[in-house]
Amino acid sequence: MEKDLIKIVNPTAPRVSKRTKLAPRKYRSLRHKRIGLLDNNKPNADKFLAYVGALLKQRYDGVELIPRRKMTRTGADFLQELADRCDVVINAFAD
Repeated sequence: MEKDLIKIVNPTAPRVSKRTKLAPRKYRSLRHKRIGLLDNNKPNADKFLAYVGALLKQRYDGVELIPRRKMTRTGADFLQELADRCDVVINAFAD
């Protein structure tokens, strides 16, 4: 009597690692910089940005965080003000 065989297939593609250069940086450090934290109102984006903001405050003296929440997919009135007021803006989205 033949035994039934079960073939197990891994549906994931093999991992591929690629080294790339970082984009050019305008500042050597974030010390004493104003950093905008732009949340697109997706679930958990605010939690992620709060975590990132806390890390930045621990690592860089004098960092000022300016959090904003974008409520819709289209442009928000404050985006230009945020770009003008901040040295750096971190945009985050999550689910």
